[in-house]
Amino acid sequence: MFVKSTSYANFALVKYWGKKDSEKVIPFNDSVSVTWDIFKTHTILQSASSFSFVLNNNPASEKDSERVKQFLKHFTDDVDTVKVISQNTFPTAAGLASSASGFSALAVAANRFFNTAFDKEQLEAVTRKGSGSAVRSLYGGVVRWRNDGTVETLAAPIEDYVLVVVLLTGDKKVMPSREAMAHTVTTSPYFPAWIDIANRDANTLCTALMEGDFDTVGDTAQSNAMAMHASMLAATPPIVYLKDETMEVIRIIDGLRQNKTECFYTMDAGPNVKVISRKHDLDTVLNALREGGFSDLHVGRPAKRGAFIDDEG
Repeated sequence: MFVKSTSYANFALVKYWGKKDSEKVIPFNDSVSVTWDIFKTHTILQSASSFSFVLNNNPASEKDSERVKQFLKHFTDDVDTVKVISQNTFPTAAGLASSASGFSALAVAANRFFNTAFDKEQLEAVTRKGSGSAVRSLYGGVVRWRNDGTVETLAAPIEDYVLVVVLLTGDKKVMPSREAMAHTVTTSPYFPAWIDIANRDANTLCTALMEGDFDTVGDTAQSNAMAMHASMLAATPPIVYLKDETMEVIRIIDGLRQNKTECFYTMDAGPNVKVISRKHDLDTVLNALREGGFSDLHVGRPAKRGAFIDDEG
């Protein structure tokens, strides 16, 4: 038997950064994301004589294999007779939400493969134990993950939004998000302020999304990304993900906005920049980035659905 699933990556406009309950994976603050059709994970679960995990055509590390194995124990006691094959269409562990698409795809496939028949709330609760942000990739479009663990989808008018991922590096991050998050929570004096800022930003951004106020969406998302990185920079020792090239992309986008081009930037826990604009400004954004020396650009649009069963045998 085999089950195949697919899930798209989501990028948060208001970031999730910090767990107040590590066991249940409940966040300190609300986060708001958009799921995009640009980057995705394909996952296959198939019957086997022993457990194995293949990631991007290679045997996964012992650490990654154990993480997947422990996650599957939320679905079955018998994890020793399954092979997991996962393929990302984009760099893994580079700050591009590969854990979000990866664990949401795995959760959907496991729910079918092991016949657990978890309902929406049960599947959300299990999925976030693999990766907190994965709970948002279960759904298409705009998703708000609240600080009580509940998930809400928003029917916001984002049909004309486009995403440009400026890929600066595909290398693994200097510190995995889980470790960086815990380090920030315990050592950054700015972390309490981050919680207040993020919860306020979530309310502001959701209202702006629903009202079609693109400028407020952009202002809020940009300041929220910088606030998250500021909380990391204040940790002891500091966590530094942003590179000189990151700041150069930010300068380009700031310049475009000053010239009335509708676009804004955001960065997750990594150096790569995500730029969101409207369809009518996409060529302007792409041309400006190319003129600035950035050529590894990837364009996506809001995904109309989240994680799903792709094929079954």
